[in-house]
Amino acid sequence: MENEIWQYYQTNFPGQVQALGADMFNGSQENLESFRDNKGITFPLLRNGGSGAGNENLYAPYVDRDNYAVIDQQGVVRYHAYDHGWQYNNRYHRDEIRAAINALTVSVGDLADPRGYLLRALPNPFRSGTTVELSNPRDDGSSAAISVHDIAGRQIATLWRGPNTLGTRRVTWDGRAEKGARVSPGVYLIRASVGNVRLATRVVVLE
Repeated sequence: MENEIWQYYQTNFPGQVQALGADMFNGSQENLESFRDNKGITFPLLRNGGSGAGNENLYAPYVDRDNYAVIDQQGVVRYHAYDHGWQYNNRYHRDEIRAAINALTVSVGDLADPRGYLLRALPNPFRSGTTVELSNPRDDGSSAAISVHDIAGRQIATLWRGPNTLGTRRVTWDGRAEKGARVSPGVYLIRASVGNVRLATRVVVLE
């Protein structure tokens, strides 16, 4: 957590992500400080997380320990390892956690790349469909693709695949997965690869 989540987002998305650790065994302040120092933790650790009776009044609805959750700014749980079926002592899965966080650190709307690339989806949020635009400033003969992923990073649809050409390509997504079933309302990632360049933007599917 310290290196792969907290320090990673401090470096790559400064000010956008806050990591918290909860003391689920309700130890003393000295216990907590000793644990912090021994593990080299620099993000905040909260006391009395198991009982919900400490100064932080932290409520723990998912069993008692070894859990990882991603919560958005509105307090909605966007990811929880327990819900994904991971057993105790095997609930830290970095790529799943990062995928959920990445869906929240990319603003709804446009994502401009300093090299001149642009990926956006309009309208967003949407109900029946959205148009995805990929603007490409280069034509180098490499391959390109646009795809849709859920917040855990799983690919659910391929919107386009072809040669990398100069200009703007527009494709539509009707909110359906690869086999034609409509996806559930929620947050999804539109990803584009242009040669070695990777872009992503978040879209919201409404009911």
